[in-house]
Amino acid sequence: MYLYTLRYYNINDMNITDFTIQNPWWKGRSHIQDDKHIINFSEKKYQWHSPVLDELEPIPGNIFSIRGPRQVGKTTLIKLMIRSLLEKGIPGNAIFYTSCDALIDHIELLKLIRAYLEMAASRNLDTTFIFLDEVSGIENWQKSVKLLVDSGELSGTCLVLTGSHTLDIKYGFERLPGRTGKHGRDFLLLPLTFSEFVSLVRPDIKAGVKSARSLSLHEINHAATLALPYENDLKVLFDQYLEVGGFPLAINEFYANHGIPDYIYEVYTRWVIGDIAKWGKQEKILKQMLRTALLKLGTAVSWDSFAKDAEIKSHKTVSSYAEDLENMFVLFVLYHIDLNKKAADYSKNKKIYFYDPFIHHMFNRMLNFRETEISPALIESVAVVHCARTAQKAFPQASANDVAFYWKNKRETDIVLITKDNLVGVEVKYQERISKQDFQSLYHFKEGIIASKTMFKTGDEYSVIPVHILLAVL
Repeated sequence: MYLYTLRYYNINDMNITDFTIQNPWWKGRSHIQDDKHIINFSEKKYQWHSPVLDELEPIPGNIFSIRGPRQVGKTTLIKLMIRSLLEKGIPGNAIFYTSCDALIDHIELLKLIRAYLEMAASRNLDTTFIFLDEVSGIENWQKSVKLLVDSGELSGTCLVLTGSHTLDIKYGFERLPGRTGKHGRDFLLLPLTFSEFVSLVRPDIKAGVKSARSLSLHEINHAATLALPYENDLKVLFDQYLEVGGFPLAINEFYANHGIPDYIYEVYTRWVIGDIAKWGKQEKILKQMLRTALLKLGTAVSWDSFAKDAEIKSHKTVSSYAEDLENMFVLFVLYHIDLNKKAADYSKNKKIYFYDPFIHHMFNRMLNFRETEISPALIESVAVVHCARTAQKAFPQASANDVAFYWKNKRETDIVLITKDNLVGVEVKYQERISKQDFQSLYHFKEGIIASKTMFKTGDEYSVIPVHILLAVL
């Protein structure tokens, strides 16, 4: 058992010992089990091990960022990383974690990191691991990191940053060119997709449902055909996913309580409202935005018309709030595609969706006083986000709405995806029967899919696949 005598290193009115409660492993490696996030994770029936755990190798001399909405499990993820480091024999006091919510500014952040590094040096620790949780809450945090890197103070340190204001983390990471190390990377931690949801709650089914290796129709047809024996099970799970969404906490509570308790909705609502207020935005306008987004779900609108419907004075205000809500992964904005340029035509109307069905239900409940409602527009919303996330995998540097669009001429195509080879059209028709007319909006694309309710029919150019099977293999 490792026992550490702590000295005092002043940081204005704070000292490094103020942070021992956040680092129980300083008392010995086994005390990681006393960490509240590890305890909560261990008690859960459904324990999600994000792929980021395998992909992020915490190598000293590198900086990593993990972006994603609050309550998606970023803190638990880094506590699991810390547990793994301890299990590999890393001394407890070589690992420092702090939540940045209580820090005032980047100067205080700088002093805190230096105080910890001084403590580590006094123990002859050449290698350290620093985890800064929710660093995006500190304005200009990247200035402190840049200074520490340029001074050589982080040469033996692996620095892991997390943040819920994803644009701030992304831009802050990009403002460190040449300073993130050979292996430094930016990671996204997002709500579970339907495929991930299946692997969490029914790993036995996921073992038989293989993911398509790409968005080519041949690959999707093959994967969907192999998944057909599990069609009934996937339909039941999809109905549950439409209700609970992809947030691990909500999923566990849903199955433990046969529904989602009120306090879960409250936790997530406070996250959105609290962060919007922190960034200088008004709660009243936020509610007007979200109420109108619910009303116009999947409908092509201009920011001007949206502003009028929401009774918001300026379309610039609408655009600004929409951008923040996108960066929080609350909303997803789908733009019209210019087929010649294979890029967004920002002058055309856009469509607004909710990033996760749970977020949709949360605000529908709060603003319209309605319990869970499963509508064709919500199913389209889920399909749009899933297709966009899948397309983005081939272009890691792009945003999801840089590779996913809608298109309208005389007819409208719900989803147009950019792949490395061509454009793929997807129509969401949540109905029992699919007619020849339903294919007409896909004929502008070499390959296309109709996401149906039950009909299954594969083809060389166009296929009909039940939406629950399609999303399970993406």
